[in-house]
Amino acid sequence: MTASVTFKVEGMSCTGCSGKLQKALEAVPGVSAAEVTLEPAQAVIQFDEAKVSPSALKDTVEDVGFDVVG
Repeated sequence: MTASVTFKVEGMSCTGCSGKLQKALEAVPGVSAAEVTLEPAQAVIQFDEAKVSPSALKDTVEDVGFDVVG
């Protein structure tokens, strides 16, 4: 089943940052779409709950070098 999660992200300062994070999220197996924006600083991710968990997606954000807040 497809689900959606939105993370508030800290540490992005340019489109290069948001693009890097978006590509990393899109590369995660089970992610069907990811939209990362600077204003507001967030990542909206569509994913298959059977293949990946929100906590694994949060780990991906942090592995790229950004912080999930809230």
